[in-house]
Amino acid sequence: MCYDVAYLTKKIEYYEKRFNASYGNIPFAPMYHSNGFDHMDLPVITNDEPSTIQMYSWGLIPAWVKDPEKAQKIQNQTLNARDDTLFEKPSFKHAAQHRRCLVLVDGFYDHHWKDQKSFPYYIQRKDRESFAMGGIWEIWRFKEMVRHTFSIITTDPNERMAWIHNRPRASEGPRMPFILNPKEERKWIDPTLSPQEVQDLIKPLPQEYLSDHTVSRLRGKAYPGNVASIRDSVTYQELSTQQGSLF
Repeated sequence: MCYDVAYLTKKIEYYEKRFNASYGNIPFAPMYHSNGFDHMDLPVITNDEPSTIQMYSWGLIPAWVKDPEKAQKIQNQTLNARDDTLFEKPSFKHAAQHRRCLVLVDGFYDHHWKDQKSFPYYIQRKDRESFAMGGIWEIWRFKEMVRHTFSIITTDPNERMAWIHNRPRASEGPRMPFILNPKEERKWIDPTLSPQEVQDLIKPLPQEYLSDHTVSRLRGKAYPGNVASIRDSVTYQELSTQQGSLF
């Protein structure tokens, strides 16, 4: 799954050029590590405004949710949307057809398990470029409240990500976020795509495009917080015989 990401760690001008979109006057704050359950705002480009980078809250709230309490509960359950049920689940099917977006990140984190202990990895493009994850979005309204939210789509993992994400929920199997090839980013937010064309785009990014390394703890007392050094490589002796990387 994908619950931890890094974004906006470079200059605004970089993102505007990389994604051919304007950032506007939104407050800019580097996030070297963000946990999805905090429901932070992440930069997205939607099919409705393809020339603008906007900030949407992570965790999709369907338009049909009737009250804030239920909205908060469902948002904890919609950080990710599986590709194989995208057009089946009530929370996702309308957005999958009509409201797709690019979620702009610099990297993401996942955990590998060994001997009942978890070890965090930071995964990024091998060329260090920022990239877009495929997402879906919605607008939720309650009285005077208006919230723009999104989910990140997950798919089957490539070989390396299957090794890293080796302790999924039993019913799910290993997953990885749907990372778009730059040449297909704009196609993902093309509003004319059929459901089959949408599904055909979703596939794991081959492992040769990615690199990974172990980093500091993302939870508990050892967590350093939202600091640039959280992405620095850390060696765990427990993994010394198997650690490896994609560098």
